[in-house]
Amino acid sequence: MLSILVPAYNFDVQPLVHDLLHQARQLNIPFEIIVEDDATPDKRLCAENHTLVMEPEVTYIQNIENIGRAKTRNHLANAAHYPYLLFIDGDAGMKQSDYISQYVQYIRFHQHADVPFVVLGGVAYREMVPDSPSRLRWKYGIAREQKTAAVRNLTPYRSFTPFNMLATKSVFDKVSFDEWFTSYGYEDTFFGDQLRQKGVIVSHIDNELYHDGIDTNEEYVGKMMGAIDNLSQLYKDNKLPVGFVDDNRLLQAYLRCKKLYMVGVVGFLLRLIRHPLKWCAVRLSSITALDLLKLERLIAALRG
Repeated sequence: MLSILVPAYNFDVQPLVHDLLHQARQLNIPFEIIVEDDATPDKRLCAENHTLVMEPEVTYIQNIENIGRAKTRNHLANAAHYPYLLFIDGDAGMKQSDYISQYVQYIRFHQHADVPFVVLGGVAYREMVPDSPSRLRWKYGIAREQKTAAVRNLTPYRSFTPFNMLATKSVFDKVSFDEWFTSYGYEDTFFGDQLRQKGVIVSHIDNELYHDGIDTNEEYVGKMMGAIDNLSQLYKDNKLPVGFVDDNRLLQAYLRCKKLYMVGVVGFLLRLIRHPLKWCAVRLSSITALDLLKLERLIAALRG
């Protein structure tokens, strides 16, 4: 019935996998868990995660070279043996004891429709406030990502994330993760927009997982700047469909500036305060400062 697919990088996936094993075994369903580690540099951590192969339902794949999240997820989809694929990022944490059960109920209710579908369970963040050097990612997640299914279903393809995603394997006959993306940034939302273009039904339920892999503020700002580089390159190459552009808040801000002939002025002013903005993002965990840094980076990339 169910292939549980866990892309992992530089994170201890053992607690997550053991929780998944416990829940799936109680349901008495055919299932497998496939973990693919994308060349974690910490060999001790790799060795500890690899002990999961002692569980009969677990397959562990170790990449020798880092290939990126998009290609790793495609590998996992191709390796799966069952018709329903449950993608769970390796830095997730279990929130509820009936997590697998809720997805199995969804499958049983929809399995006779014989239509490819994707359903997203959502992401949650723990209530404990992290120390200030790692607070930005946590604040951003709560403000922008932690939403109820009712809210997410209003715009089901927007801010798409396979962090916690159930899909029929037949979806991958229509769409796959674009392997142009080898670094962090926008591969998820690009995949979501491709689903929209292909007419694949995307819905949302309240079946969240905790996002436990919280970057430091410095790391997260760096990741965001790399993501903007991906976005700007796709825009310059005219590879972004209209629906993607319409749904992307950052691109919409850039286009508003362009329409008002203010790109140069806004870019100049943001460049003047780039260092104070970064200080506010890193030291004060300011989401507003991060947003302005992203806009400055995008303007600079598109004008360069």
